[in-house]
Amino acid sequence: MAYTPVNYDNRRYMPEPLLRFTTEVFEKAGMSVEHAAELAGYLVATDLRGVLSHGTGTAAGYAQSFKSAVYNPRPEISVTREGGATIQYDGDGGIGHLCSARAVRGAIGKASQFGIGLALGRYCGHTGSIGNWTRIATAEGMIALFTSTAVSPSDYETVQTVTNVFRDYPFSMGFPAPEGLPPIVIDMGTLLAPLDIQEQIAEITTLPLIKGFTLQMISLMLTMPIANMHPATPGPFPGATCNFTTVVINPAFLGDLDDYYAEGRLLFKALHRMSPMPGLEKVIFPGELEAEREIDFRANGIPLAPGHMERLATLGDEFKVPPYWE
Repeated sequence: MAYTPVNYDNRRYMPEPLLRFTTEVFEKAGMSVEHAAELAGYLVATDLRGVLSHGTGTAAGYAQSFKSAVYNPRPEISVTREGGATIQYDGDGGIGHLCSARAVRGAIGKASQFGIGLALGRYCGHTGSIGNWTRIATAEGMIALFTSTAVSPSDYETVQTVTNVFRDYPFSMGFPAPEGLPPIVIDMGTLLAPLDIQEQIAEITTLPLIKGFTLQMISLMLTMPIANMHPATPGPFPGATCNFTTVVINPAFLGDLDDYYAEGRLLFKALHRMSPMPGLEKVIFPGELEAEREIDFRANGIPLAPGHMERLATLGDEFKVPPYWE
């Protein structure tokens, strides 16, 4: 999905009406009451952080996918394999948010017991803004990695620029922060830039392209080969093409947590005294801007474009759900 910038001049909308609206749409599209509320909560939380490309703007596409059985609207997510610090989940053709959240919590449970947990997921749909899933771990004081395949499978048959083959696999890492500071959360696609921009970069140096390709390769090797060791039984939901891997580390097993957080606080203060990178106005840690937005938007509303709200209103007309924000 394309990046959608936040325009602070847009009209603001409180999260509660958006949550009620999207919950009811998903129910009428076929989801259970519990799953509809859960998915709507993730989308509104994503809007609250200003990641508008993956928030309620995706509700129409998801609702149509449930209605047309591209995704299973009522998945029965199950544990298919478990041993030691590892656990594997089958998403039963449902939206990836549901399977992802359960897998991360499963990995947290393993990390609580063993110090580290590895969870895999397969046969699910789009995993959304995957910073949602690493934040579940950071809220429990744990470190997390999460990466997923793209919704569109890689094309290994067509000869093309190699970075385009892997598509824009999402990659996230989250690190718990000392009290009063936001967690550090990297949440990004691994495709460095569109091909035309890659060509412009290459005229200066190929080093960023090589590093970007390497990150794509990491996401690929952490997902597809492992998932194919235990492939899901083909099912009737063609949109369920995603596999994912998450690793959770419990720093309490590694030493004194006071020392861990003291170093984090020192790092936060020290780097904010530095000069920003070229082209940026100030030093911002990954996840810091999102945390600031969440406080602002929860209190004052989420700035959403007229087109965004028009699409939601059209969606409401289709599923007979009123625009509760009016």
